[in-house]
Amino acid sequence: MRVPLETLMWLKFVSRQWHSLITAPHFRNLLPPLRVSGLFFQRTKVLFVHRDDPNTPSPFKSLAFVHDPCDPERICIVQSCNGLLLCSTDDHALVAINKRNHYVYNPFTNQVDTLPKHPCHNKYGLPSINLIFDPSKSPHYKVIAFLAKPQSDVGDFFICSSETGSWRASIQAYLPSPDMWFRYGVYWNGCLHWLGQYSRPVSDSLYFNVDEESALHYTEVRPSVHSAFSVYEMKSDYSEWFVKYQIDLVPISIAFPEMKDCSFFPFESCYNAAVASIIRRENFKEDSFLVLVLPGKIIHYNLIDKSFKVIWDFVVDLELQGNLRHWLCGNFKAWPYKPLRANVG
Repeated sequence: MRVPLETLMWLKFVSRQWHSLITAPHFRNLLPPLRVSGLFFQRTKVLFVHRDDPNTPSPFKSLAFVHDPCDPERICIVQSCNGLLLCSTDDHALVAINKRNHYVYNPFTNQVDTLPKHPCHNKYGLPSINLIFDPSKSPHYKVIAFLAKPQSDVGDFFICSSETGSWRASIQAYLPSPDMWFRYGVYWNGCLHWLGQYSRPVSDSLYFNVDEESALHYTEVRPSVHSAFSVYEMKSDYSEWFVKYQIDLVPISIAFPEMKDCSFFPFESCYNAAVASIIRRENFKEDSFLVLVLPGKIIHYNLIDKSFKVIWDFVVDLELQGNLRHWLCGNFKAWPYKPLRANVG
């Protein structure tokens, strides 16, 4: 238990007995969760931002997808979960839907699994697909897809497991609320969670219990605040939301006045800023932070001491340079990266 995790993973190869001890489920459950060492961003190409050393090379290798029917450089990251990435052929590529692939990728080991084609893939594609993986419970990952029926809001849930290598139906003929958004689900508390669209102050949300394969609605309220915002956390029994952190954007705007340019917003108190990711660690609270995208910059905001620093400046990247006045921060997506030093599946 006192051996650093990175060393521990290599010690599995000392002998069969050591491998058996280290990979035992009981021992894995005792290990602390992996620390997020960096984040992947994607606008066109994949950008990697290391938390500590900006000169760290990206672990994302485009050549791992050389067999993709499109340009490997244009592979899209769909989601991340505990060290694994769910990727796909570029949505905007001139490639037929039935030839587009989905992959589960481990950047550290460069392992790529191509997901099997879904029976409905040829007709409708897989627009709503999510990855779940918990190495403390199992070395196998699962992919959850929601497919709406043609000309209908009713759809089906499907599950593909690395253990079986095939798709199977789960909940049949499910009718979600009209504003439900099934992309970018969050895996927490043994469930996959989706939020409704952002256009309404009150919206229905949904979670899918992966083990029981059951679904449940809950309600989310979004207050409208522009110069500050709160991070809400839901109790594990889903009984209520409560404020976990409060973030004041004014001190950040003083340090970075470019975020006060509200060319795209009708409110004087708005700021051109967007939350790209939030990283929480219950056992090491001082390691919890928020990632904010400002015009031309990515900011690391410490949720405990409220300090902040620039972890990436896009001025150094000629491909992403442009008029900051027209920089829409919400166009960026971010996925946390945890080095997973083992093959899965």
